[in-house]
Amino acid sequence: MNENIGDLIASGRRAKGLTQLQLAKRLHVSSQAVGKWERGESLPDVFMLAKLTDIIGQTPNCLLTPAKCSCGDCKWCCPHGNL
Repeated sequence: MNENIGDLIASGRRAKGLTQLQLAKRLHVSSQAVGKWERGESLPDVFMLAKLTDIIGQTPNCLLTPAKCSCGDCKWCCPHGNL
């Protein structure tokens, strides 16, 4: 797959029916921060990775290395994930 972290965050957020503002509030960050992640201008802090991936339905490993992931547990990045 040729997706980056920002694409995966955006697709997971949309699939959960969340706006950038709603995701930002759940993570206690600004909606501008979420927008920067999704555009690839910055990355989420490592300390919020577990909560972020839980909200958007991915595993931390698959969010960080989607091309190498084959766990089948991910909802968006694994070719044989649980959609």
